[in-house]
Amino acid sequence: MSKVSAYTSWQPLEEVIVGRAYTPDYFDFIEDTTVREQLQLILHQTNEDLDNLQKVCETYGAIVKRPDLPRKSTFIENQIDPIPGVDAGAPVPPLTPRDWQITLGDKLLRVLHVPELNDICHEYGDSVINPHGNIKASMALRYVQEKLEKMSGRDVFDPDCILNGASASCIVRCGTDVFFDNSDYLKPEQSRWIQENCLDSRYRFHEAITDGHGDAVFAILKPGVLLSSKWDDQLNLDADFPGWDVSKLESSTIWHAMAVGKFKEENFNGAWYVQGQTPTPEFTRFVDTYLKEWVGYVSDTVFDVNCLVLDEENVVFSAYNKQVFDYCKKHRINPIISELRHSYFWDGGVSCCTQDIRRRGGLETYL
Repeated sequence: MSKVSAYTSWQPLEEVIVGRAYTPDYFDFIEDTTVREQLQLILHQTNEDLDNLQKVCETYGAIVKRPDLPRKSTFIENQIDPIPGVDAGAPVPPLTPRDWQITLGDKLLRVLHVPELNDICHEYGDSVINPHGNIKASMALRYVQEKLEKMSGRDVFDPDCILNGASASCIVRCGTDVFFDNSDYLKPEQSRWIQENCLDSRYRFHEAITDGHGDAVFAILKPGVLLSSKWDDQLNLDADFPGWDVSKLESSTIWHAMAVGKFKEENFNGAWYVQGQTPTPEFTRFVDTYLKEWVGYVSDTVFDVNCLVLDEENVVFSAYNKQVFDYCKKHRINPIISELRHSYFWDGGVSCCTQDIRRRGGLETYL
């Protein structure tokens, strides 16, 4: 049996990667006590929540892999004494593996080469497709790359790779039918490369334009059962999924979370939000200056769709949503809450923070 095998998002989960945030001590060097404590609390609670997500997956029988972290000494050195001419800022932690790679049948495609996942991917040998490998660069380019590597503590990637700038979250699997969200995060030529190099004639390809990450726009919970969001306006789900029951969510739990936390909406810039508190001006400036690669534009993301299906009877969500839970009850699905308290900061939900490696079952046609 192949260690890598996943044709859908709902067949029984057997092996999965759960992301990891930096540990709080990576930021002991921050002199401003208020900023340091706010950031370290986010990191501590994020890792607590990811550890709990791991336990949930293991409870339902899945093997869980976790990524490494970059070298702490190099990381801290480069934050205190950054390389001249390079924008300041901490590199993104290995938190959201679903954004960076995806299992397509018996192949694991590394859309973005993230070194903290190298040891895990090495276990899967020839099943891994890594278009960023075997860099051949001029001495001048190699010099620049080595400086960037020193800054981030990470490996460099091939600057000419066709998948640069793409996101694996723009691909949705439904057996022999695969949907490609051709947008700024996955260009048509990148979709064609994936189709030609990772899939074969058994598959049918569909364009699903959502102008963003497809796994936060619609999610298949099991055959015939599909969650979508207000961002599905450019999709024709009735035509693509004939006869399926589609529940469209018009609102996200972020607005409820803000109300409960008594967050002042006028302080919300749309990009990120720290649950349960209004960040100080100093912390806001720090995030917007040094952590701008960590955050997205959270007001656009519907995390209630961004879920992990363990099997056709059990699905993991990060928060309670009455419409979602009523819909699950209708279809005899057990909704499991594995809280991600700072998904509104990271702009990453349960699906983003996990990447399925193996699911039980083979290739079937559902549409």
